[in-house]
Amino acid sequence: MSYNTAILGAGISGQAARRLAEARGHATCVFDERGDGDSDAFTADVCEAFDSIVISPGFAHTHPWRQIAAESSKSCFGEIGFAAQQWQGKLIAVTGTNGKSTITKFLAQALQHVGWKAVATGNIGYPLSDAVLSEANHPDGYAILEVSSFQAELPQGLEIDWLVWTNFAEDHLDRYDSLAEYFLAKANLLGCLTADGVCVISPQVRDWMKLMKTDFDACSVAHRNVDYSALLSPGSPFQHFPQSENFSLLAELWRKLDLPVEALIETANSFGLAPHRLKLEATGNGVQFWNDSKATNFHASLAALSSMQGQTFWIGGGQAKGGGIEAFSRELATHIEGAFVYGEIGPRLVAELKKMHKNVQIFDKFHDAVFAAAEAATLMGNANVLLSPGFSSFDQFSSYEARGKCFISLVLSLNGVQATH
Repeated sequence: MSYNTAILGAGISGQAARRLAEARGHATCVFDERGDGDSDAFTADVCEAFDSIVISPGFAHTHPWRQIAAESSKSCFGEIGFAAQQWQGKLIAVTGTNGKSTITKFLAQALQHVGWKAVATGNIGYPLSDAVLSEANHPDGYAILEVSSFQAELPQGLEIDWLVWTNFAEDHLDRYDSLAEYFLAKANLLGCLTADGVCVISPQVRDWMKLMKTDFDACSVAHRNVDYSALLSPGSPFQHFPQSENFSLLAELWRKLDLPVEALIETANSFGLAPHRLKLEATGNGVQFWNDSKATNFHASLAALSSMQGQTFWIGGGQAKGGGIEAFSRELATHIEGAFVYGEIGPRLVAELKKMHKNVQIFDKFHDAVFAAAEAATLMGNANVLLSPGFSSFDQFSSYEARGKCFISLVLSLNGVQATH
């Protein structure tokens, strides 16, 4: 029987949902405002022609199309909820402001190491809908599902067996009216746990849950009493903050799953962090050049700064996502020797950092900020240049990956600087 499905958005999630829906015999129509779908007009009358609606995560709850869907009598799904109904195995969801991708990839590798059929999927770039259509969709399969707050807003259809919630900090306040609204979007996932499901959280998330009065009695708090860090090799990326915090969560989940510690340690020792996540890219002239372009929020940027040894010249800026820039600047000032800011948010950062009597320079273009930071660090010697912007890349770049690649290219063009790998 044909089943009519409307899909809002023709991006990665929307196209994956279409592939899954059509593979299951549904008649579909993709609606996209940019003209990349079958139609660019979604109205209440049009909505009535469909049995269900799949909404891409880019549609905020204030978007007129999403409001039309919500006010209808139709079943409304996010892409992951739509796909989860057809996943035959177990689901381990991973959410948090930072650390999601690292934990998602790590768990997939570690579970494969013990012989489980595991796949990393979701917000990591491989939609769950595509995983459902793959050979990974098996009763013995495990989907490690990275879930953003945008995806968690639409939990219908999503049933998860375990949840890892890494941390919670200010982010996406260009989409949410408050921190509470952002928190509650992620907290939707607690209601998706199965009756015997377990949620592993950091102590910091536990504190937020108490503050928001959303305490959940099935949560297991990661703590250093379950500490396998002494078994890690000196070169493991999980030896140092902030990855040591992620490892604490992984160790707690591993204990809950009753899996061999040796597999956890072996995976942790050989694991490679995602590109553009706090990596020493080059050295030269007494300077270490760190690429953390993936740090697109305050929490990630401050975590990177906390891990630096020695004087640090910070490169930051880009496009604002809302949030308390004043508080971020106050904390930022305690970690840096100088700031080299660029882009849309640059003037605001300059105004705040000057209140703290910090050496701050502003540039229209990213490459000028990089060269100036490198020059200042070289003059000081034994210093760090850290790209950990704290803001979105979209004012001057197509993605944080493009920004990180540009940084690497600029740094390696400097005389006397060599790549570390």
